[in-house]
Amino acid sequence: MKKFNKILMVGYIKDDLGKKEWILLKKYSNEIVVLPKDSPEIDDNLSSTDCLLVKLGAKVNKQMIDAAPALKYIGMLGTGYGRIDTSYARKKNIIVCNIAGYSREGVAEFGFGILIEYVREISRAKLQASNEDYSESTYVGTELKGKKFGVIGLGNIGNRIAEIGKFGFQADVSYWSKHRKEDAEKKGIQFKEINDLLKTSDFISLNLAYVPQTKEFIDKQKIQLIKPGAVFLNLAPMELIDIDALESRLKKDDITFILDHSDELSPKQAMQLSKYKNCIMYPPIGYVTKEATAAKKEMFIDNIENFLQGKPNNKVN
Repeated sequence: MKKFNKILMVGYIKDDLGKKEWILLKKYSNEIVVLPKDSPEIDDNLSSTDCLLVKLGAKVNKQMIDAAPALKYIGMLGTGYGRIDTSYARKKNIIVCNIAGYSREGVAEFGFGILIEYVREISRAKLQASNEDYSESTYVGTELKGKKFGVIGLGNIGNRIAEIGKFGFQADVSYWSKHRKEDAEKKGIQFKEINDLLKTSDFISLNLAYVPQTKEFIDKQKIQLIKPGAVFLNLAPMELIDIDALESRLKKDDITFILDHSDELSPKQAMQLSKYKNCIMYPPIGYVTKEATAAKKEMFIDNIENFLQGKPNNKVN
C-alpha cells in the first residue's frame, strides 16, 4: 500500500484519536505534523504536505490549497465540510472526504431530548426539587403527540428525526427536501413546500448540510413565515441562518429557537443571540456518544486507508 510523504493535522489533540488510530496514521505516512489551528507554522508546512487532516469547522480555502502543491487528500474528522473549498480542490485533483452517518442516532436522540427538556421544563423541575419544593402547581407542559412537526432536509439525521417524531411520538410529521423522498412518503411522512411547512409547523427541525448553496437558507423572508409559538430546532451549522433576521424575530418573543452549534458562532453572533431568553444554546454535544465516537474514528481511518488503496469513499467532491 502506498504511503503519504507528510500528513499535516490541524487543530488536533491527542485525545481526538485512540492509540490504535495514531499507530495506523504513523503507518500511512513518512512524517506527521500536528499543529494548532491558529499556528503560524501551518503555511510553511503546507508546502510539503500531501495529506491535510482537519476537524469539524475548519476552513480550507483557495489560498491554503495553493500553498500545498503536493496536496492529494483532505480528510475531515466530522460530517460538515462547508468551510472547505471543495470545488477548487476538485479542480486541483484533490479528493475531500468526510464522515457521514456516524452520529445519526446520537444527534436525533439529542434533538428530542432537548425538545422534551424544553416543553416539560425538566431543568427547572429538577432544580426546584433539589431545593425541597415538590409542588407541580406552576407547570403546564406540552405533549409532542399530534403536533405538526416539520423537518427541513431529509438526509441521514433528518430522516431519523422524522421517523422518531412520527412513530415514536405519533406527531403529524411533514418534510421539505431538495429532492422528494418516496420511501419516507410511503411511511406517511408528507412532503410540503418550504413556505407551507414554516407557516404550519408547531416544531421545526433544520437538518441541511452547510455548503455554499445553503448559506443563509433560512433567510429573512423564511424567518418571518415561522408560525407564532413554534419551536425551531437547529442542530446544523448556524451559517444556514440569517442571524440578523433571526434576532429581529426573537425580539418579538413569539418563537423559541434552540441550537447546539454555539461553538461556531462569532463572539458578536453569540452576544446577539444569548441575550434572548427564547434562544436556548447548547454546546455541540449532539454527536458525542460512545457509539458515535467509536464509529467516527473508525471511518476516519478507513477513509485514509481506502484512498491510499485507490478506492476513496465518502468523497464530497
